[in-house]
Amino acid sequence: MLGEPENQFPLPRAALSTRGAQKQFLIILLLLAAAALSPAAESAVSPSTPKTKAWQAVHVMAWGLAGGPDGVAPLKEAIEKVLAPGGVNVIVFEVGYNFGFQSHPELTQTKFITKTQAQDLAKCCREHGIRLIPQFNCLGHQSWRNTLYPLLTQYRELEEPPEEVAGKRWNSLRSWCPRHPQVNPIVFALMDELLDAFQADAFHVGMDEVLVVASKNCQRCKDKNPADTFARAVNDYHRHLVGERKVEMLMWGDRLIDANVMKYDGWSASNNGTAPAVDLIPKDIIICDWHYDKRSDYPSVRYFQEKGFRVVPAGWNNVEATKALIACARRAATPRMLGFMTTSWCLEPGGFSRALLGQRDPVLVSAWANDAAAACRAAMEELASSKAER
Repeated sequence: MLGEPENQFPLPRAALSTRGAQKQFLIILLLLAAAALSPAAESAVSPSTPKTKAWQAVHVMAWGLAGGPDGVAPLKEAIEKVLAPGGVNVIVFEVGYNFGFQSHPELTQTKFITKTQAQDLAKCCREHGIRLIPQFNCLGHQSWRNTLYPLLTQYRELEEPPEEVAGKRWNSLRSWCPRHPQVNPIVFALMDELLDAFQADAFHVGMDEVLVVASKNCQRCKDKNPADTFARAVNDYHRHLVGERKVEMLMWGDRLIDANVMKYDGWSASNNGTAPAVDLIPKDIIICDWHYDKRSDYPSVRYFQEKGFRVVPAGWNNVEATKALIACARRAATPRMLGFMTTSWCLEPGGFSRALLGQRDPVLVSAWANDAAAACRAAMEELASSKAER
């Protein structure tokens, strides 16, 4: 599979050249095996965290129109019947504001998942050897078209005022101001609730398509550099999640890619000055490098590894593009290549899961869901074939 080197811990030949060294190495292996089988080790390593396996990941959209409890039961069924049997071992569950927050109930969407439902989903994932990672979009994506999401609805003063005129896409994807002193205490409380409810050892902070950053209309950011401002936000979230909560941090990679250099478009790469932030953030962040169009090459897959990051390339709803991205990931794989992810950008709750289960009710399953499910199946088949070849 991707990112699974044939020998993860190669030893120098000289170390095994004598019989005594071989005997000593055998004793070490036996001691490690005994430790791994001890009750302490068994309780310390959960089957939900397959950190030594290549990631076969699926991103599940569970916020906005797709949010709420209606999608949980179909997802659990899809886990049992399709995803776990197909080798999926990581689910990124993008819940956003569709969770019953206790620290800030004013930020909970009308349709929401309760803590009990989150724990039940986490239990289902553990039972099937799947690592469940919650996602909450940070900084950007605080609106879509004419809908402003709860944080900026309840706290208008926290917005980063956009520069663009009405009708531009920058106006559709608003941001909070990362330099506003009231933002992080609120956001960190939401992160903590999601980590606890989903019993997670990692957290995805989103941060894709951040189009409003270091705005000249913001009193705190108007004289600041976009890359420095973006990196400041990333570092704040890293400090809380990795430094204080001791969990791994994931983020989308598009704002760290220079569109002018790698010739990606303005959605999957940055043309608003944030790309230099790649050198200003910690290298233990896992970069989810998403690309949905078919190309002959995806240079960012190599780029992030060369920069020192662990990488999970991510596709969406195009089968041929998904296969092309997997092929690129195989060619470019180093020990920093963790695996592959398919995404499920669907607007109906449970639509992606129902499509995986073969349901075809057009009221419950959109064309987007069917396309995403087809690409997910193709990825599972491609990754299974690579295992078989080994």
